[in-house]
Amino acid sequence: MEKIEEIINIAVNSPDLPHLYANGFISVLGNGDTLLVLQQSGRPIATLNLSFTLAKTLVQKLGGIIESLETDSGNTIMTTDDMSRILAKREQKKTKRSKK
Repeated sequence: MEKIEEIINIAVNSPDLPHLYANGFISVLGNGDTLLVLQQSGRPIATLNLSFTLAKTLVQKLGGIIESLETDSGNTIMTTDDMSRILAKREQKKTKRSKK
């Protein structure tokens, strides 16, 4: 565990490594790997190619982190798809009210 913490500490504090923040992504399936286009407010900021094996492992690891957070907090984290549905419903209600 100490080795992982050391790697994380070096990565987070290294001025030589890019530090990105993404609030969106597009995922693409290739014939040999996957591609993620990371976005910030709808603007592409980076691409990330992952082998299928690494992509699946990443999905499982991130899912585990989120599941643990949800269990500990008693809250369900909404996905961007959840948010899109909520915002679309709000817009429909708003449109219906303005027509009355």
